[in-house]
Amino acid sequence: MEVEISTVIGKLESHKNTTSMITDVRDRESVYQSKVQDDGYAVVGAGLDSGALSELGTLLDTKHPGERNLLDIPMIRRLARSEAIYNLALPVLGDNCFAVRGILFNKTEESNWKVTWHQDCVIAVAARSEIPDWGAWSIKAGVHHVRPTSNIMSRMLAVRIHLDDCSADNGPLRVIPGSHRHGCLSDRQIQEWPKSGAVTCIASQGHAILMRPLLLHTSSPATVPSSRRVIHLEFAADELPNGVEWKDRA
Repeated sequence: MEVEISTVIGKLESHKNTTSMITDVRDRESVYQSKVQDDGYAVVGAGLDSGALSELGTLLDTKHPGERNLLDIPMIRRLARSEAIYNLALPVLGDNCFAVRGILFNKTEESNWKVTWHQDCVIAVAARSEIPDWGAWSIKAGVHHVRPTSNIMSRMLAVRIHLDDCSADNGPLRVIPGSHRHGCLSDRQIQEWPKSGAVTCIASQGHAILMRPLLLHTSSPATVPSSRRVIHLEFAADELPNGVEWKDRA
């Protein structure tokens, strides 16, 4: 069954007149930390003010469907290091987390597409190095990408910052809660995975979706002519083995 959800923090704030109100930031962090642990995702307030959102919107005002290597842009690098965004990743990954990749996804009337059910199973690294159990090497936008072992992917977190409102009509993220706990799945396993429990993540401008990369997810084409820009930042807290280095470390 497809279910629409509101933000975790929004839900908490909506109960401000009840005895169940949670006022401490650490309590709110504990709520979404638990949700990411159990379900593999959470929708939260990104903590960015209107000025920051406007500045980011102007910077990324594009008709292109996407851009890679966003961490090469000084403003995006500062965003990944900002207290607001860092504090979203910290409760899940710990004090030593850092951003390792940035991508822009942009669905518009001119650039529109469907994403089939999949997991995010590759990382961006500084150089190629043959490592047992790593494979599917490729080069994307001039950067080496590789599929590492699932234990590396399972300890990462994506922070997807919405620069526009994302309703059910403009290609929202859909996820299968709990699917991240089963490691890297084969194409056949993904096809056969029950989709009846899929959840549609509705997010307003200025909200972020926290997502474990191994969570099964998809999105449909946009059906309304409005922009849906998402800054996708990936965070890690571990060094890579065998001398391999992350392409970025912000």
